[in-house]
Amino acid sequence: MELVFQEQKLEILSRILCDTVSQEQTADVIIPDSMSDAERVAEAFGTLLVRAEECGEDSAAVSGTVQAGALLVCEDGSVQRVDAEIPFSVRRDYPKQTDECIMQSRCILRSVDARLLNSRKVLLRVCVSCTISVYAPKTFTSYDISEPAPNLQLKRTVLPLRTPALLGEKSFAVNEVLELPNGRPEIRRLLKCLYRTQIEEERMVGNKAVFKGNLTVHALYEGDDEELHTYEWSVPFSQYAELERELDEGDLRTELSLTSAEAEPDSQFGSRRLLVGANLLAQCTAFCVQNVSVIEDAFCTDADLTPTWETWSVTGILDQQELRETATAECDQQAQRIVDCWFAPDEAVMQRAEGSMQIELPITCSVLFYDADGKLQGKTLRPAIRTETLLSENAQCCVTQVSGGETFCSAGSGGISLRVPVKVCVDSFAEHEIRAVSGGEITRTEETAPRRPAVLLRLTDQEESVWEIAKSCRANLQLITAANDLSGASVPAGTLLLIPM
Repeated sequence: MELVFQEQKLEILSRILCDTVSQEQTADVIIPDSMSDAERVAEAFGTLLVRAEECGEDSAAVSGTVQAGALLVCEDGSVQRVDAEIPFSVRRDYPKQTDECIMQSRCILRSVDARLLNSRKVLLRVCVSCTISVYAPKTFTSYDISEPAPNLQLKRTVLPLRTPALLGEKSFAVNEVLELPNGRPEIRRLLKCLYRTQIEEERMVGNKAVFKGNLTVHALYEGDDEELHTYEWSVPFSQYAELERELDEGDLRTELSLTSAEAEPDSQFGSRRLLVGANLLAQCTAFCVQNVSVIEDAFCTDADLTPTWETWSVTGILDQQELRETATAECDQQAQRIVDCWFAPDEAVMQRAEGSMQIELPITCSVLFYDADGKLQGKTLRPAIRTETLLSENAQCCVTQVSGGETFCSAGSGGISLRVPVKVCVDSFAEHEIRAVSGGEITRTEETAPRRPAVLLRLTDQEESVWEIAKSCRANLQLITAANDLSGASVPAGTLLLIPM
């Protein structure tokens, strides 16, 4: 007789690709004739913009540009800016898919540097890191019997699988007129404008991924007093992305990318206002827990059961953590005054230790200052934060987001001191291989049924699971548990068990 189970479909988003690629690009910049010869490079900086994403049946790509620039100290003592748009493009292949795939990308600007090739030419170099993740819908089938016959014993377990359930994205604009507070010098020349995004709150509401955050605008400018100054504004935003369906319970994670950014004073000759226009892309991932009922084993108390097995693998999220650390650095460079400081996180370096994963995150900090002689100088500091997360041997983890708060940089008698608060989001995940009974064939054994005793006494010589004892005796698991007042799944050695047959 064939044993037929009820089928339940489990639909998840399976990640078929997750690859990180680093890329270096360069550009030569000719110094305009309106500037005097360059003496040295004081600082290099940049803003990464994601321009396009492309996801096909067997490949995914992301491309964009880096708005790179350098501050030059010229022979006439002036501070001048040169810049260039440096493109980048990354493509990755994967096995051909029959279903439509969805991609997400995370691109970071790892470093920007500049050097003089001669007094009229500057070499700009950027290093970009792109992580491309591609998801495809996948359907698994679990098997169960809601009301099994008394003679059919099932070893049932429920696995809580935490997986990505829905993906969505939202493009939106932030346009703002930012004004300097009273007492601040007016903007005569804007030398640099950089941006930082921060998610403050995110949650699921029906089929909407709702998120709130801030766009930080960091400006370096020459004031009407002919000195260099910095100021930072925080522009709040509140948005939502519509997903395919409602999610009763779920967590949300939102990744933000700049797709365009422009800033300029509202007047050419002294201004207290900065006109900022930025476009952002929010990529939202909703995670949920699906409880999957699995029959790990089965037997009949009055017949032979030959089970049919099915095995499938699924990646489940074990944990999502936010780790907060502070990076510090010092150098003995004497400085009269700190003009500006900005940082960029690099890719994390993972090293597995016993029972944990050690994480090292390098950070590049650019410090602009006046030295003891009153000359404008630049210094690059490279601190790192070190942290760890508990992790089993069969699990893996990855850094999904890095964000920082306000950077503190000061000049003292001992040199320059730096402190950067950093938040690191870490996902731990594991590949689960699930082997389950999906059916079977029952064969009756009539000659042995009348000879079964009503009860057995059994002394365990080692720790044994109650299920294996019941299976070896073809006895009812619930009756054994009740007759011996058992509360656990196993019994220790030397236990005398009463086994109703």
